[in-house]
Amino acid sequence: MQFPAMMPEDTLRTEKSVESKKALRMSHSEIYTSQPELPPEVLMIIFDDLALAAPAPYEHSPDLVLGPHSPWMEQLRFQKGLALVCKRWWEPATRILYHRIVLRRMGQISALARTLSAMDAEYDFSACIKHIGIHDCAIFEPFSDMMLEALRSILRHCPNLQSFSMMPHFNYGNGVWQWLGSSLNISWMSLESLHGIMREGPAANLRHLELRLDTDSRAAFVGLYHILSETSQLASLKLEPLYVREMPYEEVVDLSTLPTLSLPALCELQYSKRCMWFDQFAISSLQLPSLTSLTFLNYDGHSPFSFLAAHGSRLTYLHFYPQSDNPPISVFWSSYFMDLQELADVCPMIEHLVICTFRISDVLTQFHTSAKPLLHLRYLDTWARTLSRTREGAMEETELQVYDLMTGGNREKFPALGNNFRFLSHHGHADLPKICHPSALTDDDEIRTVYINDVCVVQTSWCVRPNEDFAELHMEVPESDASGEDEEQDPTFVFVESDDEDRTSWISEATSDSEPGSGGSDDESLEDACETWNESEMLSEPYSTGPRMALPEHWDTEAVDNLGLY
Repeated sequence: MQFPAMMPEDTLRTEKSVESKKALRMSHSEIYTSQPELPPEVLMIIFDDLALAAPAPYEHSPDLVLGPHSPWMEQLRFQKGLALVCKRWWEPATRILYHRIVLRRMGQISALARTLSAMDAEYDFSACIKHIGIHDCAIFEPFSDMMLEALRSILRHCPNLQSFSMMPHFNYGNGVWQWLGSSLNISWMSLESLHGIMREGPAANLRHLELRLDTDSRAAFVGLYHILSETSQLASLKLEPLYVREMPYEEVVDLSTLPTLSLPALCELQYSKRCMWFDQFAISSLQLPSLTSLTFLNYDGHSPFSFLAAHGSRLTYLHFYPQSDNPPISVFWSSYFMDLQELADVCPMIEHLVICTFRISDVLTQFHTSAKPLLHLRYLDTWARTLSRTREGAMEETELQVYDLMTGGNREKFPALGNNFRFLSHHGHADLPKICHPSALTDDDEIRTVYINDVCVVQTSWCVRPNEDFAELHMEVPESDASGEDEEQDPTFVFVESDDEDRTSWISEATSDSEPGSGGSDDESLEDACETWNESEMLSEPYSTGPRMALPEHWDTEAVDNLGLY
């Protein structure tokens, strides 16, 4: 078949077959509309599943010292990006974004307060907020009252808040805030101040509360008592120590005179043994009828049996958490200080026990000689100061054969335990035995990995340890892979991201946070001036001794290396 040759336009116009100029125009095919959109109900289910698939709070650390490209920051940017995809995604993605909020700078506190109190907002952001955490946030003296008022406004606007936690800046704990010339202020985080702002907020609906407790102040327990009296539905309470080197004068408070306070829903308690007055306070003033999980933070080997005698009758989980990853050797002989023969008397329902003694044979001997059996004990974990390279070597160091020789392998006093012994060598999270619970493995040869504060941890049937040690044991890394790391990483860690003021401005990690009420001016921000003034001091020698020092906004590789981060 022959096709006619292409003819010039003038020739086409003279042809009889071309009746009008309209025939020469470009023809357009019909435009089809897109397929019907997903119903809002289906879209909501998808985003709910996406929220459930989000990393758990323990997986990634929000520490400022990790820089702007940490896994936690990358996850936050991903959640914020979902809300910017399209209008239909905005509402379900915003619910995920506001579900858990971590505030790390003063400007973020004031920005969130402005967002929640805005009268022109067409969306109720506060209804989405379930968890609020203040993490490594340094509050400067000129702004302490302003930040307290902003925090009061935030809590007042969050009717569905279930969890509130506070992990103050590192310099609050080491006493640097008391040095001459320091602009840090600690009064804003006193329990008396927190009680004043929580009383106006949804304290009655709180399920989880994490606070810092002054180790030597009895007056702090009065503030804690008033806070707990407002939280009748509290299910989990964590109290970490706050060290104040120079105590202001305070009147002597007799904690035994406080009226008895009942916390009927509290099932989990973690508190530091360095809070020297907590035992007296809890024994004389608290009733904990539902307490099933107890963790002694910063455990130093002293006997806790007076506390267990008062509140341990329903405990199923008991954890003696050492104070650091390299505690004194005396802690690992703590089984002699806490007479485990009495454990069945005070904690008859115990199922999971985590201790600091490595010689399991001594522990089993005390169980064997006790008057009452531990019928429900199924798991026994031990914190290891040093851990053998193999399972056989670790079991030899426990001297179990000594116990078998002495008792003939008699295990009548703990029939459900069997050989469910584990060794823990990663000191990175107080909930490590729960996160890596033995029941998570269904097979003796199964291996499970989980991220805990950005460290890949390997769980086996006999140990929980960082992945680096495990990989060194069980696999050889080819030289090509070992040398294939990215050598072009950003050497400066300078964060230059700056967001315009919007409904997610509390997420902004810009180097200058606006003063509340200043209209968002970044040039003359007092907070920015304070941070610039403190930058040289925070990088100076006295400040560089801390292992978790939160550096200011400008990141220097050499300074970070000096802190032992890598």
